[in-house]
Amino acid sequence: MGSPRRLNRPGHLHAFFVVGEASGDVYGAGLIRALRAEAEALGLSFTCTGWGGDAMAEAGMDVLTHCNDINHMGFWEVFKHLPSILGNFKRAQRDIQTAKPDVVITIDFPGFNMRLAKRLRKAQNPAFRLQWVAPQVWAWKSGRVHALAQDFDAVAPILPFERDALESAKVEVWNEGHPLLDVVQPTSSEQASAYDLVLLPGSRAQELDHHLEVMVDAARRGAAQGLWSLQNVVVAGAPGRAMSDYELAATAGLQVRFGQTQTLLQGAQLAWVASGTATLEAALLDTPHVVVYKTSRLTFALAKRLAQVAHIGLPNLLAGREVVPELIQDRFTITQLLDVSRRGLSQQKLEFQALREGLGGPGATRRLAKRLLAQFETT
Repeated sequence: MGSPRRLNRPGHLHAFFVVGEASGDVYGAGLIRALRAEAEALGLSFTCTGWGGDAMAEAGMDVLTHCNDINHMGFWEVFKHLPSILGNFKRAQRDIQTAKPDVVITIDFPGFNMRLAKRLRKAQNPAFRLQWVAPQVWAWKSGRVHALAQDFDAVAPILPFERDALESAKVEVWNEGHPLLDVVQPTSSEQASAYDLVLLPGSRAQELDHHLEVMVDAARRGAAQGLWSLQNVVVAGAPGRAMSDYELAATAGLQVRFGQTQTLLQGAQLAWVASGTATLEAALLDTPHVVVYKTSRLTFALAKRLAQVAHIGLPNLLAGREVVPELIQDRFTITQLLDVSRRGLSQQKLEFQALREGLGGPGATRRLAKRLLAQFETT
């Protein structure tokens, strides 16, 4: 660590966040609260602006652009929205220049955030640049690791096996742990709602388009076959989405609940979960589940050629083998979902304890806040 940086305004820390998805919004909200608490303990005031979601707004951030408006994933999906994405780069850079923050904190969302960091470096923007949640350079496009070293002052990975690859490329690594352990708070069995099946079709609009109908139809067919009661099937509504996004499920007679994902998962006998952070959340809550994912044919074909991993579900990546079934692309069908669900997946719980231990303990968010504040003169 070099000499501490001077704050733009003595006694005041201002952070600018860039977040592009629901999980990053949750992590960002936690970091905002931790930074405020740590700053106040040092006698500093703290403010933040940026691009994020509802959770970050509730935590006190002035949200300039909602993450739902910028979230595009997949080769074809990005291509379709390329003009607006290019405009977003210019707008984000302009917002940062106007805000004059002490630190720019980009969370996950690597396709956008890495390019933004490069623009900021080339423009000689003086703000400290921190990337929280490292791009999966071990999975595909490994050459990106050199851009991380060049364009960020620090990178905070959240998976235990990422550190060595980053440090070998001279990336400044802050290895503080996984923030999901701060977010997932198991409730007592009395508080958890008991459901036969919980559906998590994803938070992006394109994920709902690809997943919701198959999940709903499979849930209805499974109920007709006596696997569960449709009254005990519930859809966990994603942050930032509206009830209208789940009209298909509601019309089919399924309950849709918002803001209760952890409670629903903990009380569920089984969950169908779109690949992403929610799969690890289900594992940490000891919920047997099936990982699913479907995207456009072009995106899948390109990803299949470029990807260097055998699995996509986080529990499987952490274990190094399949502990949770994955139904990807053409395998994601009503028949396959029901066939896998009939097998009985309770043995997964034996694997989840090892995953929890491998991630370390809670407190990652607070540790990251402390480390970030240590970069600045606070007296």
